[in-house]
Amino acid sequence: MLLTSLLLTLLSVVAAVPASRALGRDAGWVLAAPLLAAAGVLSAAWTGDVRTEQHPWIPAVGVDLDLRLNGLALVFAMIVLVIGAAILAYSSRYLSRDRTESRPGSFYLLMTAFAASMLLLVLADNIVVLFVAWEFTSFTSFFLIGRSGDHARDPAIRTLLVTVGGGLALLAAVAIMMVTAGTASLSGVLASDIWQDPATSTVLAVLLALAAFTKSAQFPFQAWLPDSMVAISPVSAYLHAAAMVKAGVFLLLVFSPVLAGHAVWSTLLIACGLITALFGAITALRQHDLKGLLAYSTMSQLGLLTAVIGVGTPAALTAAVVHTVAHALFKSALFMLIGIVDHEAGTRDLRVLAGRHVRLPVTGTALTLAAVSMAGVPPLLGFVSKEGLLDAALGTPGPAWAAPVVTGAIALASVFTVAYSGRLVLGALGRWGASPAGTTQPWESARGDQVHEAGPAFWTMPRPE
Repeated sequence: MLLTSLLLTLLSVVAAVPASRALGRDAGWVLAAPLLAAAGVLSAAWTGDVRTEQHPWIPAVGVDLDLRLNGLALVFAMIVLVIGAAILAYSSRYLSRDRTESRPGSFYLLMTAFAASMLLLVLADNIVVLFVAWEFTSFTSFFLIGRSGDHARDPAIRTLLVTVGGGLALLAAVAIMMVTAGTASLSGVLASDIWQDPATSTVLAVLLALAAFTKSAQFPFQAWLPDSMVAISPVSAYLHAAAMVKAGVFLLLVFSPVLAGHAVWSTLLIACGLITALFGAITALRQHDLKGLLAYSTMSQLGLLTAVIGVGTPAALTAAVVHTVAHALFKSALFMLIGIVDHEAGTRDLRVLAGRHVRLPVTGTALTLAAVSMAGVPPLLGFVSKEGLLDAALGTPGPAWAAPVVTGAIALASVFTVAYSGRLVLGALGRWGASPAGTTQPWESARGDQVHEAGPAFWTMPRPE
């Protein structure tokens, strides 16, 4: 059944170009169906116990298409498939009606290929297959960013260089694990005794952390994430909020059972995670572009996840998984909703929106709910996940000062989260930075223009007409 879910996702890849030629941008509705079917298959396959499948691939070198479904893989697979299906449906109205301008064929082909790569990544029980899927996510991201126009070429290249650099670190880790453990099986590697050797475990901890940091935009590799915002909103919502950036989080969670408590691993994750969380949160407050604000806020939330995974206790790992789900939900929704604002207003600059009469009651309500969840206000899921992070931080092992420092940094980042969440809502609704009556700022050339709601179809899916 695990292979069936992969084949269903590949079906959407094969059908992407023909469906786009026949239906144009509306192909998104058709291509979302196999992803939802794959999610249904995996849900039916999950019985509470680990499920494995072995399929021959390159037996001569011990590399097979081994698949494994456990609780962690199921959570990430649902993020990939369900949110992916929602974003494909959203894209059916976001893309331009002009087929030449929007190029729906290449867009849907790359988006579905990314979904298939991510699903293979989270289901892989072979470290070589995991590496191949990891690299495919980097290349599909590169092409999705680059297709946005000439202005996107340099950001796409910078993103590729950083993520592929992390891929090289992962490749080195894969080679060391295969040689020392004598197997390419992920389950076998995790169960082997190579983690008891201080030198081997330290090298692997550094390499795996580097790979995860590049993919999840952690200090000092964080600059590529704001760069990637040149991509259109569906790409940002899926790759750079819900899925690709979570690949690094997934890698950290997979190897946490064997590296939790390792001094180098914990120090790298906690230190770099907290630096990223605070840097991203503070920088988000200075952004005028609403999508840029979301990019830095994503960086900050990923930093919180990385730091809590570094804590390494069972409570911390559980809190990280819960916050991963919460973040994927509210952040992908926010990117899509800001996409509606941009589509209807023709701008994401909160200074320009302050000069417009913004009338987006449905979009505004949904945007406010998602932002309130991001801010951690009860009773929404974001509140539950943030409380879990703080509770886990209080149990940070190590010196007596470790728990107060980690908890204080997470609390401070959370305060900034409330601030930039408020700035996001007020900015999107044209309530931020409006000039006093009778004055005009240089960016307010369109003062008085009406920004209207996206249309009745939005009630079922946040998408602009």
